[in-house]
Amino acid sequence: MRRDVLRTLALASLVIVPLAACGGDDGGDGGGSTPGPTPEGAVLVGALDSLAFDADSYEATAGEVTFVYENEGSLPHTLLVDGISDDEFKLEVGDTDEGSVELDAGEYELYCDVAGHRASGMEATLTVE
Repeated sequence: MRRDVLRTLALASLVIVPLAACGGDDGGDGGGSTPGPTPEGAVLVGALDSLAFDADSYEATAGEVTFVYENEGSLPHTLLVDGISDDEFKLEVGDTDEGSVELDAGEYELYCDVAGHRASGMEATLTVE
């Protein structure tokens, strides 16, 4: 009988502990808010634990460019546009973050400024037409 109780408790912990870890951060700090629908025309960028984005290049239309930044791994990442002040535009992900910035036509470099990430190759090209 005691063995059955212990087995039941062990099995229950295998279910309860992972579910408890699923709670999200509902703040707007880029640390895990549940994403809504992706805005039409938004640039969807994924961050990988391999210190890379999910693509080498992205495209957008000139004007206000909206980014949806999703973490596809467990490491924290940021998304910045080279030449744009991080006071003006910087996304940070635990899970998902979203933001917009005004961009003229041209080529821009996207990068992550977490220590060592950009130097390891976490960059991509954004072509704005």
